[in-house]
Amino acid sequence: MSETAESPRRTPGRPRSQASHEAIIRATLELLVENGYRSLTMESVRARAGVGKATIYRRWRSKTELVEEAIKLLSGGVELPDTGSLRGDFLAIAALAMRSAALPDSTLVPRLVAEATGDPALHEIFLRELVLPRRNALTVFLDRARTRGEVRPEVDPELAVDLMIGPLIYRLLIGALGAPIPRNYVERMFDMAMAGLTAEPG
Repeated sequence: MSETAESPRRTPGRPRSQASHEAIIRATLELLVENGYRSLTMESVRARAGVGKATIYRRWRSKTELVEEAIKLLSGGVELPDTGSLRGDFLAIAALAMRSAALPDSTLVPRLVAEATGDPALHEIFLRELVLPRRNALTVFLDRARTRGEVRPEVDPELAVDLMIGPLIYRLLIGALGAPIPRNYVERMFDMAMAGLTAEPG
């Protein structure tokens, strides 16, 4: 219907439904950081976001669905840089992880790791939205490197991913407890791992 002199004008800014959606997601992440997954309730999210109960339940049927979307948005997807070398690709994706670790909500992932061990639903969300996308990205990097002759053909990709990402995850986890990450840690860690993956010059 076209606007007339009598019809109301839309107020500027985001649509109300979008603003409510963002407030709910923000409230969910804040409460996860403050109190953890087990203490999170739909009512606490509703109160923090300042919305009605129907507004939440129209979008998410359960706490699990709400947390899954919040984590998915927090993760933001995984970029696949192509720098022309395995080292460049890895350092590019690691830099994103390190920047995330410096954010105010950086304690969320360590908290989720702890809670996911005793909650199958949260464990599934954690694997699907945070772990597997990053493992898949590193597998792509390794496939490229194998094609370029950077790594030995017989290298086990699963073990190679563990070797590259394990120390970084460890440092991010203890970093959440206040332990500083050493200077140039990522570069030195990767170069040491590559000493066991690199193809012999031939």
